[in-house]
Amino acid sequence: MVKYGKFRCNIDMRSNTYASQNPFQRERDTLGKTIKKFREKKSMTQEDLADEASINVSYLAKIENGYVNTTVRYLIKIARGLKIQVKELFEF
Repeated sequence: MVKYGKFRCNIDMRSNTYASQNPFQRERDTLGKTIKKFREKKSMTQEDLADEASINVSYLAKIENGYVNTTVRYLIKIARGLKIQVKELFEF
């Protein structure tokens, strides 16, 4: 049990345990791998894509590694940076 302020939590959000217990972890991992595949296919670095998509490179890395639940807004930015349609990110 971890205590954050006056709240108690059974999951330590600072560890990998939290990510592995997330019910959508598999989908986040798959989406991240798909983005990475498109990026590498276009011979882009994370920095290149982050610049093209106008997003922070560390946030892009977190998306690719499945560490964050991202928003549609960021997926649109990433798709535009890759010059693909958003729906292509979900063809897995």
